[in-house]
Amino acid sequence: MTVATYPVQVDAARRSRAYAALLSISLSALVIVSIYAASRQLAPNESVLSTRLGFGPVIQGIVQLHRLGAINKTYGWWCYAGRMPIVPVLGALSYWLSPRMAVFLILKDLAFWTLWIYAFFRLKRHYKIPDKWALVTVLLLFLTPYNLSIAGKVEAEEGFLFALIALLFSLLLTIEGPLSALGAGIVMATIYLTKSSMLPVCLTAAAWIVIRCWKKGARVIFIPLAALALAILGWGTYIHGVSGVFAVGADASSWNGWNFYKGNNPYAYPLYPRVILDVLDDEDYAHKLLPFVPVHSEWELSHAQLAMGEKYVHDNPGAVFKMDLKKLYVACCDLKESPESTIGHTRGGVILSNVVSHLTLACVLVFAVVNAVRRRVSDAEILAVLLTLAYVLPYFAGFLYMRHMVPIYDLMVLTASVQVTRWHTQVPRLTNSSLRENPGVEETIGSALLETAAR
Repeated sequence: MTVATYPVQVDAARRSRAYAALLSISLSALVIVSIYAASRQLAPNESVLSTRLGFGPVIQGIVQLHRLGAINKTYGWWCYAGRMPIVPVLGALSYWLSPRMAVFLILKDLAFWTLWIYAFFRLKRHYKIPDKWALVTVLLLFLTPYNLSIAGKVEAEEGFLFALIALLFSLLLTIEGPLSALGAGIVMATIYLTKSSMLPVCLTAAAWIVIRCWKKGARVIFIPLAALALAILGWGTYIHGVSGVFAVGADASSWNGWNFYKGNNPYAYPLYPRVILDVLDDEDYAHKLLPFVPVHSEWELSHAQLAMGEKYVHDNPGAVFKMDLKKLYVACCDLKESPESTIGHTRGGVILSNVVSHLTLACVLVFAVVNAVRRRVSDAEILAVLLTLAYVLPYFAGFLYMRHMVPIYDLMVLTASVQVTRWHTQVPRLTNSSLRENPGVEETIGSALLETAAR
């Protein structure tokens, strides 16, 4: 080491420590901001049993009656397959510790943000992402306050999928042996048991493991596939025992039952995406959308609603195509809130989040395509595109709101840091060492400069 280079190296070490400290502080701030943004919608002393989006009654059923289900208020029968078990079970566990919703929210966020941070650092280590480029991911998340609020929620599955899909993404890219394969399998099973429309994501992940890990041994492939199969079989067997029907997922998912019918009926198009389609549950619409055949159980109702939705799709392909264009617009272009909490008004934080999310999504996908054409595409880019397609496919069968896309926007910011790092390392740079290795280069450059000046 020469005297001249020593100050440069000291300065570089100082910058490196500064970036590392900033990264640690920023990650802690992300957790705090997410918890704060999500908690703003909580009422004082709100109970876990009042959890919205249909989870409250299921949690109440577990806590008070020890049954994983809830009563359908319209028909009066028990509905066991209306919600997948992860969110209600975690809510019930939190209720036994404390009935306050705030406690559930804090515990959930601390646990799932820890999983996200682990996934972040695992990906960072695998791709050798410097701290300064890892800050790209953190900065993009800070610029999407709406996404952070959804990541902190307990009543929306996306608040759990935000971390779970990031962890799955990281594990799939870094599987090394049976232990990491088991981790990937547990995460796939948990994602499926969180939301049944995530089955295509899980199947895509399973196919990735089979194709990419073939040479790493049979156990690396078998373990995660067995974990996912056990989750599907276990849930289906339980539902068969309580309802008589072997179920793959819920009875009202994006591709079946009420949610499918809710996105494919004559009244949805003028409401979507600004007015939440849950208004179709109200009396003004419900009597028009009830099945025309007698129903006596949750599955008869689900099958009848699926049949009416399929009939609408068959009879109105043009209207369905226009609705799909709206869904694509919401996923990629829409800057307004969907649905709007106050009709005719979109919050500023939502607009900022949408601008950043859509630009990030577009940039990542464009760079992935360019790199694929140049045959320099990374595994992270390929997997991000595959998981995105698998994720949004069920929503195009039913309906899609901006909160549904939050886990995918998270996937994009993780991929962006990988792309920035790879781009930085692949940019051709002419250094003094390259000049020494190729002494003719300096002479060639000098001749070219003189010729240009003469012109």
